[in-house]
Amino acid sequence: MADQKVEGDELKKLVKLGKKKRLSFAFCPGQKNDHTILIDRRKKPDVIAKVAKKEGAGSKVAFGTFEVKGKTMELTCEKVVPALAKVLKKYLKSQKVQVNILVMDASGNVLESDIEDLPDDPAWKEDEADEAAGEGDAAAAKEATEEEAASAPQAAETTTEPRAADPAPDTREEAPPAGPSAAELASRLKALQPAVTSAPAAVAGKLKKAAAQAVALIKSGDMAGAERTVAALEKAAQRLGAGTGGGTPAPEPAPEPAAATGGADDMRRLVARAGALKGVIADLPEPAGGKLTTALTSAAKRLRAGDLAGADDLLGRIEAAVNKIRSAPPVDATPEAAAAPDDPQQAKWQMAEARLQPAIDRLIAEKRGDLAAINRFFGYAQEQAAAGNYDKALAAATRVAALIKAAASAETTAAAAEAREAAPENVTDYTRTRLNWIKTRQTLRSDLETLKKAIDAATSGVEGMEDVPSRSGVLFDYLDDIDTTLEDTLEQLVETPDGDRRDGLKKAARGIIADYRGLLDTDFFKAVDHSGFARTNIRSGALTALQEVSTALES
Repeated sequence: MADQKVEGDELKKLVKLGKKKRLSFAFCPGQKNDHTILIDRRKKPDVIAKVAKKEGAGSKVAFGTFEVKGKTMELTCEKVVPALAKVLKKYLKSQKVQVNILVMDASGNVLESDIEDLPDDPAWKEDEADEAAGEGDAAAAKEATEEEAASAPQAAETTTEPRAADPAPDTREEAPPAGPSAAELASRLKALQPAVTSAPAAVAGKLKKAAAQAVALIKSGDMAGAERTVAALEKAAQRLGAGTGGGTPAPEPAPEPAAATGGADDMRRLVARAGALKGVIADLPEPAGGKLTTALTSAAKRLRAGDLAGADDLLGRIEAAVNKIRSAPPVDATPEAAAAPDDPQQAKWQMAEARLQPAIDRLIAEKRGDLAAINRFFGYAQEQAAAGNYDKALAAATRVAALIKAAASAETTAAAAEAREAAPENVTDYTRTRLNWIKTRQTLRSDLETLKKAIDAATSGVEGMEDVPSRSGVLFDYLDDIDTTLEDTLEQLVETPDGDRRDGLKKAARGIIADYRGLLDTDFFKAVDHSGFARTNIRSGALTALQEVSTALES
């Protein structure tokens, strides 16, 4: 099975098998969704990783094991690649496999995740129903050998029709094992909203927290856990209603989030919750982002120590802080404010960059000094600063300053000329335009987030538009194809000497730019900045950044 990559129906079948047992996987990402994934029931991950690297178009391979819980494919990785959750989820979606992705290391720490509310897959639900209906055959199934059980997914599927026709499962249809549907649970939650909002202050917070937990469980596909939480909420609401006759009501405490029970499912939910927060916090400005990252690290330590209740409480406080920051009105970015950032490290970096850039440009014009090393360190410093790692940026800037000082007294010798011939040209331009493109992509997402909030606020409470907030997240799907391919290609350009391979990378970068421009010329992007809900600069900002990259490639 691990001798060649799997696609389409075969891939879907193997991912579905992850609902029954843990499987080995290897994933080798290529360019433009040309990825290779291998899955095997028996071979070790590192073994199939070698095959994936040989077959794949890329140079990096992620590998480990996985299992499927609800609608989430949980990867336990021995090795990862950048943006694994996002890239793998997008690729699986192109293969008609709709799953969320949760990436963990061998210790169970969440590295990244891409989790959303996914539509039900009828084929998967039929399989689950068949499995539930066949529970009476479990004893007979245990008598099969492990080899037979592992190699017979098709046989399991062929037995579903007789079971569906068997009278025994029909008698169970009155109380289906799968529990209520997501729509039914959502309806019950909606009916509870008046009781939750009007509850006394002493219990209102817990009720709201439990309701939010129920929503999260529904989205993750855990209908059984959601049903328990909703039922407890209903009971608490009944107690509140009965206690309004006089005196202080003594309602049943709101159901605590499932983390308090300490089960494996609860741990997974908390890990997924922390992983989702990690991605949100990464987009927050400093110093709030740094403080919340520290708090999230503390929550992760509590999870590893088994303190699920403590971790749940801390995650709740982090979520509240994130919501407060994201709901705050944007600060007017005046030139004075931009010139004096709150973070002292950021201010130091801005001063260092302003001092170093002219000196580097002068050395490039004079062809003096170790330009390859100068550009390499300065490019690294700019990249770290763009990521908010100003301590690393300043450390690299110190190295750049030392190299510039050494270059001031250097003479252009034959050896220097030879080194200059071997060094790639335009590395500074490529690095600068690459970082600018990264910032532009971040701005695109930020502007769409602003637009989504404006749409949600405008349609909230409007009859007939109640479902708009739950559907407006589709806006971000339009950014899926504006991915990291261009910045990855530019990074390779910086590292590649002049020659045929470098020319090939330039050609590839021009093709990527053409693809992005074609996407930006679609009806959605032509209209998005004129929606009337919020002021955005999505299309023109992206086109300007792409033109800068294109100019650098032609120079």
